Order: sequence, then structure tokens, then C-alpha cells
Amino acid sequence: MVNLNLYAKISLLLLSVVTIPTMLLGYLSFSNSSEQIRNVTNAFLLDNLQHNAERVNSLMLRIEQRSEKVIESDKVKVLLREPAPESLLNEFDFIRLMNPVIDELKGEYELNIYPNQPDSYPNYAGGVTGEEGWFKQAMQMEGRGYWHVQATNGSKPTELLYVRAIRDFPQLKPLGVLTMRVPSFLLANQLIIPERVEQLSFYMINDAGTLVATKSNSKDIAITSTTPSSIHPNSPVLKTQINGIEYYEAAKSLGIAGWGLTALIPVSALMGPIENIKQFTWILVVSGISIMSIFLLIIVRKVTIPIKSLVKHMRKIMLGELVYLDSYRQRTDEIGQLIRGYNAMITGMIELLGKTKQFEEEKRRLEIRTLIHQMNPHFLYNTMDTIKWKAEKAQEPAIVNMVTALSNLLRFSINNGEELTTVEREIQHVKNYLSIELQRNHDAFSVFFQVQPNILHYPFMKLTVQPLVENAIKHAVKKMKEGTGKIIVSMYQSGERIVCCVEDNGMGSDQDLAEHFATIELSGGNQESGVGLYNADRRLKLRFGADFGYGISLENRPEGGCKVTLMHPVIEHEAAEA
Repeated sequence: MVNLNLYAKISLLLLSVVTIPTMLLGYLSFSNSSEQIRNVTNAFLLDNLQHNAERVNSLMLRIEQRSEKVIESDKVKVLLREPAPESLLNEFDFIRLMNPVIDELKGEYELNIYPNQPDSYPNYAGGVTGEEGWFKQAMQMEGRGYWHVQATNGSKPTELLYVRAIRDFPQLKPLGVLTMRVPSFLLANQLIIPERVEQLSFYMINDAGTLVATKSNSKDIAITSTTPSSIHPNSPVLKTQINGIEYYEAAKSLGIAGWGLTALIPVSALMGPIENIKQFTWILVVSGISIMSIFLLIIVRKVTIPIKSLVKHMRKIMLGELVYLDSYRQRTDEIGQLIRGYNAMITGMIELLGKTKQFEEEKRRLEIRTLIHQMNPHFLYNTMDTIKWKAEKAQEPAIVNMVTALSNLLRFSINNGEELTTVEREIQHVKNYLSIELQRNHDAFSVFFQVQPNILHYPFMKLTVQPLVENAIKHAVKKMKEGTGKIIVSMYQSGERIVCCVEDNGMGSDQDLAEHFATIELSGGNQESGVGLYNADRRLKLRFGADFGYGISLENRPEGGCKVTLMHPVIEHEAAEA
């Protein structure tokens, strides 16, 4: 298998992985049987539980409706309004009158009516004194009824009481309390268990977690109480464990808040016939999973892990990190060839990037140095300083002003080789240049500045605005009648850009600036005109990128003349020219 290629290796491994699970599919189908039985059990329990809950709710509703008739009875209210008997004879008269009324109203349930002060009727009340908890709660509920679990000896719940206060209208004065007794067997009779279903049990639980009634075909379950949290209204069938035995359990809320009805049936009663088949199926499933895991481990070790390592290294390339993959280089199959090819690619990329970076850095350095330092200003600056001194000595202020402006131009261009200055200093440089030009041309034209104040301290590439002004003087206002030429220099911020516009009122231009720049670039910069604009445009694109719209454009103004626009980015206030 060592000499097989990658395709053959993967084919053999995948064939083994696919064949074995396919053979197990027939056995796994038995698992569907248990799922189907579980679904049938769910439907059966929920439907039966719903039916029994409706029967219990119907019984309780009938009792509550019967209590309404008792409360509405004028005969009962008349008897209860009578003052407490002063003698045994009077109490016997009360009993003689009340019993027929009770027999008339009770229906099929055991009805008791107690006066407001039952201790005054010792023979009639039968031990009820009015201090019982259920009696006091009924008196406090303002005519609303509630269900009370009545326990007998041994604390085993055997019967249920519906307790409700009887009030006089319209004064709403409590006259007494009625109780309607429901024996536990009557509640249990409401719970119906199908004859063919064995070991099915029902449990009725109140809001305090007390078992109210139960009905079961199984003697294995012994539940005396539970908690209210175990009642989940309309809950699905769940598995639970009682006394070490697993049951399917479903719960349904009753009409009384917090009361519920729970159904239980042993899992073994439903799943027993197929449990052995299920166990055998699980053994096969576990065996199949173990075998597939072995083959998958081989696949991962032989194929997936090297590919993942390669993908991880490829992602590093996307992040700009070139790292060799040292593992798996000795393999003789396609994986080894792929790894060796990747490492060879990394070597080539590192060499190419090194050469490209070196070339671009050298090119950029030379271009910027050539553009900025087209002449060495140090000698000229020292010479201008001497001329200025001699002009002052000769008392020639015009010469002094011109030489001072020229000196400022030279000082600005030196700037220790820095590319950036500020908008304010760039404008001052332009004004120094204009001072010389205006003196040379005897103020033959006018220049106006409109600069947005808040951008004065923004960093700005130096020696880029002066070529625009020089172009307007050379190609526009110098060709006009003396005193008529005008130049407007405006600078403002627009979004993330600083826009500089130099406009003149000359004759306009029919020159395509892009074609002109291309011609200059082909000639290596050996042109007599337009080189200043080209140099400024080229420097902006080198520094800030050619794909972001930075640079210089030219257009004719509708009212006459040209408009040259320079786009410069708004950059952080880094260290600009001091």
C-alpha cells in the first residue's frame, strides 16, 4: 500500500468505511420499531390523560354549579339570618327546618351548611367550632369557593371538600359556610383505564403537592406526594424513575390553579417485547462505530491532517506571513509532492517580495529625491544671503524684498528632506513665490486667496501648490493685458480630502492633462513645459496612492480661463515641517 497513489489509498479506505455501515443498515432498522412504539405511547397517554382530565374538571364544575344553587337559596339565608339559639329546643327547631332544605339542595353530593357561629349549634355543627382553617379561609375569600383536601387517620387523603362562604345580599355579610364532600372513590371513578392496558396509573395532585386521588392497575407504584413543580401543563411524555423502575410519565393541568393529573406506565410494559432486539441492535451499532472510527482515524492521519496543515499555512499567506511547512516533505505520494511544491512557492515568493520591495523602495527614494531636490539650494541660499547683505548696504529695498522672498523659497525647499509641511506654510511659500513674480512683472496681475481657516494646521505635501500658480502665471495671466489678469487660490476641506483650486481668467486650454503627463513620463521628464504639474501629480500619487483619486486635474471654466484642481487626503496631525 506504500507504493499506491493517494487516489488508491482513499478509495480503499472509503470503500471499507461505506461497506460496513451499509451491512448494518438492516439491523439499525429495528431501532425504528422502538421509536414507533414510543410515538404510539405518547399519543395514547396524552389522549387518555386529556379525556380523564376533562371528566375530573366536569365533576368539579358540577359541584361548583351546585354550590351556586345553595348560595342563591332564600330558605338557607332566612334560617342563617336567625339569631343563635338560646336553648336546646331552639337548636332542634333550627335542625328540623334546615335538614329538609339541605336534602332539597344537595343533589348527589353530601352537603353541609354551617352558621356563622357554629359553636352556638353544638348538636347541629357536629364538632365544627369555626376555628378550623378551612372555615376561616372560606370566610376570608369573599364568597369565592376553594377545594380543601380532608385527610383521615394515618394522613391518607380520602375525600375532598368544596368550601364556600354564604353571604347576605346586598350587604355581603357572611351568614355561614357550605361544604360539599367528594369521597376519593368518587374522584377515582372519574378516571378510566382501558381494560387492555395493564399497569397504567393515574394520580391527582393539588397545588400543595398532596395526593388527592389515585387509580391504578399496578401494585408496584407507591406514591404519597409530589411537588407542584412536577406538574407540567400539557407536557410531552417524559421518562421518570420511581423505586428503581422506569416509567413513561405525562401530566395535564386541571381547572383548579396548581392542580394536575399525572399518568404513569412502566417502560417495560411497552418496550419489553423489543428490548432484546434493541440491545442486540445497539451492540451492532457500537461495533460499527468502532470500526468506522478506526478507518476514519487512518484517513485523518494519512490525508486530512496534512491537508489541514497546508490550508493553515495558506491562510497565513493571505495574512502576509510566509512560513515553510516542514512536515510530510518525505512522503512519496501526491501529498509529499504538494508540500514540496508549496515550500518551493514560498521560497520564490520570499525572493520576489524581497527584490520587489528593494526595487520599489529604491525607485520611490530616487523619484522623491529627484523631484524634491532638482537642484541643490544650499549654495544658492548662501549666495542670496550675500546679495541681500550687499543690497541692504546699498539701500535697495526692492532688491532686499526680492532676495528675502527667494531665500524663503529656498529655505522651504530644503526642509531637511521632509515631504510634509502644513497648509499654512505651503500657502506662505506660494506668497513668497508670488512676491518675486509680481516684482518681476511690475504687479501686472492680481492674486486672491480663499483658505478655510480650520485647515491651516493640517499636514500637507510641500511644493505642490506653487506649480499650479506658476502654471496659471506662465500660460494665462502673462499673455493678458497688464492689470487684467487675475488668479484665485482657494483651499477647503471636502469630506476626507483637502481640495486646492487655482483659477485664472485667461484664454483657457485645449490640452489633455493626462495625455500630457503620459508624454512627459515616456520622455523621462525631458519636457520644456508642464513638468511642474507632472512632478506635483506624480509625488501625490507616489505618497498617497494612484487609485484613490489623489492628484491634479485641469478643466476650462465656463466663464473663461482654466481651473486646476489638486486633491490631497486629510491625514492625521503627524509631525509636519516645523
